[in-house]
Amino acid sequence: MSRYPVNVTVYEQPLGRLARTLAWGLLLLLSLRISWLIRRLLAPLLPQVLFCARGQGADGARRVALTLDDGPSGAGSLELLDLLRQLQVPATLFLIGDHLNRGGEGFVARALADGHQIGNHMAQDSISARLPPEGFLNQLRRTEAALRGAAAPRSLALRWFRPGGGRFHRAMLESVSAEGYRLVLGSVFPYDTNQPPLWFLRRFLLANVHPGAIVVLHDRPDTIAATLHTLRAVVPELRRRGYRFVSLDQLG
Repeated sequence: MSRYPVNVTVYEQPLGRLARTLAWGLLLLLSLRISWLIRRLLAPLLPQVLFCARGQGADGARRVALTLDDGPSGAGSLELLDLLRQLQVPATLFLIGDHLNRGGEGFVARALADGHQIGNHMAQDSISARLPPEGFLNQLRRTEAALRGAAAPRSLALRWFRPGGGRFHRAMLESVSAEGYRLVLGSVFPYDTNQPPLWFLRRFLLANVHPGAIVVLHDRPDTIAATLHTLRAVVPELRRRGYRFVSLDQLG
């Protein structure tokens, strides 16, 4: 019996890991150019969309805003609130209406009590730009009502909207503006929904965070562990570099 299939089995996994490592390394190198394009090209061309902001506040500190999409994810979301309190980092949680039950009763109220902001991320985890105009507005308003209900008895000011899938078009911009929202994307997105290795997340953020940055991470069942690990590693280092974490309201 030929031994060739055995040799293939032995060497296939290490080679696959090496290929993936090289691919993530290449993306890390390209990320600096992508970040530059967002800040220098997209942001000036689309002032209706908040990608990032001026780098320094009145106090001269480098400012950065943390945003977390797709939550709540479950028990990991409660651990996330605990960690943010420990790190003393305010965040904007872009919550999905149909996921609110995952956080348990009082999740939104607790997030508000801890000083976080809540953003509208629609009712479903899908590409918002594909919705017809009437369906888009219905889902936007339904999510707003669900968020306000989940925040009770606290009042909830909703200003920020992030479309599902990060895609938008002119009609969407007009609709969300008429509803009192501003569409916000971000300038630092480390592809965490694609399950990169932890070293990539850490290095991507440290290489690409800039004064005025909006960082996008995810609170999903498949990403929350990596999000928690990354925040524990990156937040102290950014503080050592002179960054101050602020809310979107303070940034934008």
